[in-house]
Amino acid sequence: MNIFLIGMMGSGKTSVGQLLSKYLNNTFYDLDTGIEKRFNLTIKEIFNEFGEKKFREVESSMLQETNNLENCIISTGGGIVIRDSNREFLKERRVYFLNNSIKILYDRATKKREQRPLLKDITLNEFSTIYENRMNLYQECANITLNTENKSIYEIVEEISNHEKFSF
Repeated sequence: MNIFLIGMMGSGKTSVGQLLSKYLNNTFYDLDTGIEKRFNLTIKEIFNEFGEKKFREVESSMLQETNNLENCIISTGGGIVIRDSNREFLKERRVYFLNNSIKILYDRATKKREQRPLLKDITLNEFSTIYENRMNLYQECANITLNTENKSIYEIVEEISNHEKFSF
């Protein structure tokens, strides 16, 4: 069975997913990396050349393709929950929402501003608005919401691993 990690940019989905896959002896799959490989472009280049709409279409298509994967830890992009069809898909899966304070998420996400087109000139207030608009969408999809504030990647992985052993 696959495990999906959702959350805002900067929530640690990729870092947690990579370690969790080793811990559970599963394959790690990063949806954004898969999209980049499909286009043979970076996400920034995809946004510049094709726009966000095309990116979201391919993102949704690739999310559906995860049905062909088994025993994977799948890190999604921060905006995966924007589309209704993606939320419906995720609601039927094992999904962990990695959450943190807006300030920490903003600080982490904006360290990679150049790689993230939606963050190019974003302020903390604008980031907060995105966060607030997505919060209910993340919670709608998640089986488990993890507050990751002040936790190491190892502690987060341990928490997910414990949930996997005892909850499902």
